[in-house]
Amino acid sequence: MTDVIVFHHAQGLTDGVRQFADQLRSAGHRVTVPDLYEGKTFGTLADGIAHAEQVGFDTIIERGRAAAGPLPNEIVYAGFSLGVLPAQMLAQTRPGAKGALLFHSCVPVAEFGGTWPGDTPVQVHAMDADPLFVAEGDLDAARELLTITYDAELFLYPGDQHLFADPSLPDYDEAAARLLMQRVLAFLGQAARFEPDPIGGERELLGQYLDFQRQTVLAKTDGLNREQMARRHEPSALTLAGLLYHLALVEESWLEVRFLGLPRREPWASVDFDADPEWEFRTSAALEPEQVRQRYREACERSRQAAAQADGLDQLSVRPLRDGRPFSLRWVLLHLLEETARHAGHADLLREAIDGTVGE
Repeated sequence: MTDVIVFHHAQGLTDGVRQFADQLRSAGHRVTVPDLYEGKTFGTLADGIAHAEQVGFDTIIERGRAAAGPLPNEIVYAGFSLGVLPAQMLAQTRPGAKGALLFHSCVPVAEFGGTWPGDTPVQVHAMDADPLFVAEGDLDAARELLTITYDAELFLYPGDQHLFADPSLPDYDEAAARLLMQRVLAFLGQAARFEPDPIGGERELLGQYLDFQRQTVLAKTDGLNREQMARRHEPSALTLAGLLYHLALVEESWLEVRFLGLPRREPWASVDFDADPEWEFRTSAALEPEQVRQRYREACERSRQAAAQADGLDQLSVRPLRDGRPFSLRWVLLHLLEETARHAGHADLLREAIDGTVGE
């Protein structure tokens, strides 16, 4: 779960902006949507811009700063067009930003101090023929941003509409807005990860690094539908659904079954893996994305509980390896970390092939 603040565009806090925020909430994120216009909305972009000019852009930015004041520093700042002003300002100047989502606009970095925080990822979304974005310098500002921060993405959608992600406005483009939301959810999934403690102990760090990789794999599936989760990319037969279902099996097999000696759970218990070694990869295509994600989340939580029951990292497993030797908790946590991180790399490539979303 990620904390997000969403700043509306020049036409005000429309039903469409509220719907966008509700979609983020439905995905499990905490979302704040301040009203920078004190209740006013406008039927046209021109009228909204005229109001913003009357109020003053500096005033709007300060209202955005005030709205963010009570919120934790570790949040993602999102803005639609005019709302990019406070969103980008806060992302650049308020310590601790988890990321920035800039929709339909981008301001030159120099406007807010000339630097972009090196550890703050950012996505910029706009249409490739939007005259407000292309001709007024926003595209140039976005491309500059790509050159100065390694974790920046620019997504250009075919079309010339400006506020294409607001379903309550005539500019709305359903296909582009759906793809935008898909990419945004992946971004927020990555922002939700917790960085390991740089001075933590061995047991704590093993768990924290493993959790970071678990969260990474999950984030690579956020926002995708069933067809996308089951999509293959030649020549590989690997899919995101199969990969995640496999990792759920791996988590349960190693910590619950082998380390603690508990019986295997369904559906794994009824499967003859000797006869069908690819069962979880093959059958995952029939499952809904949230079914697969939830099974993985539950498997990871049971693994955490299993590890927490151990007296220490040197405790040995109840069931041995195939060669008869037992293994320690330290060994199995390192093994899970290695396997999850390796599959996180696979997931990164698969997700990029699906919708262009990258990031670590």
